[in-house]
Amino acid sequence: MGNQQQILKLAKTKQFKPNSVIVITGASSGIGRELALQYATRGVKMMLGARSEEELKEVCTLCEQLGSKAHYKITDVSKEEDCKQLIEETVRIFNRIDILVLNAGVNAHSFFEEFKDLTVFKKIMDVNFYGYVYCTKYALPYIRKSSGQFVVMSSISGEIGLPYRVPYCSSKFAVTGFFEALRTELEDFNVAITIVCPPSVRTPMRDHDLLKKHSPKDESEDRITIQECVSMILDAADRRARKIFFPFKAYLSVYVRPIFPDFVDKRLKQKAKL
Repeated sequence: MGNQQQILKLAKTKQFKPNSVIVITGASSGIGRELALQYATRGVKMMLGARSEEELKEVCTLCEQLGSKAHYKITDVSKEEDCKQLIEETVRIFNRIDILVLNAGVNAHSFFEEFKDLTVFKKIMDVNFYGYVYCTKYALPYIRKSSGQFVVMSSISGEIGLPYRVPYCSSKFAVTGFFEALRTELEDFNVAITIVCPPSVRTPMRDHDLLKKHSPKDESEDRITIQECVSMILDAADRRARKIFFPFKAYLSVYVRPIFPDFVDKRLKQKAKL
């Protein structure tokens, strides 16, 4: 009964459609997994994409238990054909797409000059940037038709450059620029683009860094939980917000930095704890 009341409440806002069809990339762990589980409580239909079939099966089973109709497709978003098939399979099964959550991502921690070659740099761009572009290209006709929404996982690293994260920051700046520009092209089609810029989150992402020549110290107290992050994402998505920063200190850093760049950069470097 609680779930039904939640769905009715959201429907009354005219921002969330019951029985929405949602595609989530990077859905096997971390933020993507939690988003899938939270959306499942609303009784939506979902297509989940990631590289790990075992983990995807587990998430799908949990989503079904929570009241969702969930399918999965093994997807390497760095491959355009995989992204195309993810979208086509979703439309084949559900005949529509309402929300595309672009969440898959990888990282590396090292000085730029210490990269022996640009293989890792290119891999990060292929996953974090082109993986978003490929999925968007093939989903856009269906999102336009449904007056739907792109929920884009960017980062505070897509607004402010941070040390030892040059390739990651580059990919997230590219993501933000791409979707800010795309929004201007879609303003007459009632398509929402919600760009989410969280700070550091306690996810398994760092365990899978492509390069970890400089490892961050334990900063768990300064990193927000996955649940806190997902709560903010869902609130922004339900409101079809343009862009969000959280917590408040991240928001403040973005808007204060143009006025006091040296002060903010120094503080951010200290917080990096590298």
